[in-house]
Amino acid sequence: MMSDDFSHGFDHVERVVKFCWQIGNDEGADIEILIPAAYLHDIGRKLEEKDPKLDHAVEGAKIARDFLIKIGYPKYHEVSYAISVHRFSGGFIPKTLEAKILQDADRLDALGAIGIYRTIMYSTKNHRNIEDTIEHFEKKILTLKDTMQTPTAKRLALEKHKIVEEFVSSLKEALFVR
Repeated sequence: MMSDDFSHGFDHVERVVKFCWQIGNDEGADIEILIPAAYLHDIGRKLEEKDPKLDHAVEGAKIARDFLIKIGYPKYHEVSYAISVHRFSGGFIPKTLEAKILQDADRLDALGAIGIYRTIMYSTKNHRNIEDTIEHFEKKILTLKDTMQTPTAKRLALEKHKIVEEFVSSLKEALFVR
C-alpha cells in the first residue's frame, strides 16, 4: 500500500531505513522498534492518496499495528506509535527516541540533492508551477533543519540544508526572483 511515485516510494523507504540505522546506532535507539517503523512508516500513503481526508501516518500506524500483532511481534505498540507521529504536517512532537529518529530520518530525506529531486518530482506530479515549488522549498523544506531532534540528525541536516539553500537561491536568480 505504498505510493508508486519516487518521492514516497520504496526508494524513499530504503533511504529512511539507512538514516535510521545511522542515527539509531549513534543515539543508542532500540533497533527492534526503529527499523520496522522505518520500513512501515509510509504504508498508509496509498490510502491518503485515494482519500485526502485520511492521514497516512495514522492509517499506516493502524495497518502496521495489526500486521505486527498478527505475526506476534512484541514491540508492535512502540513501532505503531513511531509511525503515527512521523508526519511533518501532523504537528506531533514525538516522545520516544525511536519516534524522534524516524521523524528526523524522514525529514533528512527531504533535504540535499535527493530532497531537491523528490520535491521537483512531487511538484511535477501534482502540477505545481515553479513559483509554488519555490514557495514549498522556502516554507517547508528549508525549515526542516531546525526541526531535527537528535544531535546526529542536526549534524547531518547542516550540509543537506546548504545544498537546498544554494539551489533555491540559484533558481530564484535564474528566474529573476528576489
